[in-house]
Amino acid sequence: MNFRTLLLGAFLLAPNALAQAPAPQAAESAEDTRALRLFVAGRDAWLADAAKSSDANEKAELEARAARLSKVLAEASDLRAQILIGELVERDGKPVLLQHSWRADAQYFYPASTVKLLAAVAALERMRELQRGPAPKLDADTPLAFWAPRRGGAIVAQDPDNVADGKLTLRHLVREALIVSDNDAFNRLYEFTGHDRLNKLMWDAGLESVRITHRLNVKVSILENRRTPSIELRLPEGVVRLAEENGTLELANVDDRDGVMVGKGRMEDGDLVPGPMSFIAKSRVKLRDLQVALARVVRPDLTFDGKPFDLGEAERTLLLEALSQYPADSQNPRWDRAKYPDDYAKFYLPGASRVVPKESLRIYNKVGLAYGFTIDNAYIVDQRTGRGFFLTSAIYANSDGVLNDDKYDYESFALPWMSDVAELCAREFLGAK
Repeated sequence: MNFRTLLLGAFLLAPNALAQAPAPQAAESAEDTRALRLFVAGRDAWLADAAKSSDANEKAELEARAARLSKVLAEASDLRAQILIGELVERDGKPVLLQHSWRADAQYFYPASTVKLLAAVAALERMRELQRGPAPKLDADTPLAFWAPRRGGAIVAQDPDNVADGKLTLRHLVREALIVSDNDAFNRLYEFTGHDRLNKLMWDAGLESVRITHRLNVKVSILENRRTPSIELRLPEGVVRLAEENGTLELANVDDRDGVMVGKGRMEDGDLVPGPMSFIAKSRVKLRDLQVALARVVRPDLTFDGKPFDLGEAERTLLLEALSQYPADSQNPRWDRAKYPDDYAKFYLPGASRVVPKESLRIYNKVGLAYGFTIDNAYIVDQRTGRGFFLTSAIYANSDGVLNDDKYDYESFALPWMSDVAELCAREFLGAK
């Protein structure tokens, strides 16, 4: 069966299939039905292929893919499922990002580690700001030292993962945060930039939904999260010192209109506490702003509202490599492929590689995984043709409704679903193998 032909035919001939899926949000444009139609047609194509298959394993796999899509379509609100596809089109001789959404930003989702891209961009922007001051020799390889008041005033200046010289540098923080999603590296980028500055830089870029309120995997108060330490930038000719900062922005999610109360229970100190967990003080960013932030980095030829990121060629090259490189392909730092397989932080890779050979794919992305929330924000390119598209999706995979119990449905549901979505989008926007 020609999968693409069935997809296109389903857009016109499958009203009954569409009736089985929730209608698009009223706020979405008519054009946004394209995303919904794509997923419904894909599900029906898998079911049709399964019915014709004589291979038991293939039949079971196709039926499983269809079942996952059906579940998400039927339970979209409970799963907080949302998808945003960015198609590149040409208008008046210029590239434009045309977004097709299904439930995009209909509900709150915790962005988890996807905010590490924003912190990396903001930290590099701050370094460029410092370069324009009295220390033009500063760059991403300048050794850094962070005062750590919570550790008795100790200075953190070493990075054991830097196999060259063990120095702590912005380059290595960016690479560790983006390639393997290291939380400590993010926290240093957050501190280097500063709580208020990080958010304001994103707002200046037109990303108005951004609220980055805290470090990751560190339990401190709201006020402590706004405080960033004194930092030394150690040049051969002397030290540039950045003063401690105390942020003043109050960024709480003020109510539960879009679902910042999550789950039906949570584990605290080994005990089950009934009732939802509050994400009122947690970070947030809308799906659309995540996608635009990535697009600003990987496709600077696109135009959006707000100021472009202040990135030079060196900063953009650093980001592009860190966003696309597999962990085991990195020479510094070095990571073992057995511990960090190629799809470790590239959730769309298994599905996209069912359409385009893996060696021809280039995926620039940042994932997030926490509290059952699963997010991937990617630009997927077929290097043979140069064709690419953006895909940003989020889903909440926590069937028992309990948070902090480490019993989430990542491997059994969320990650396979993301692979399925990537396959359907790759077939539509990159073409079949």
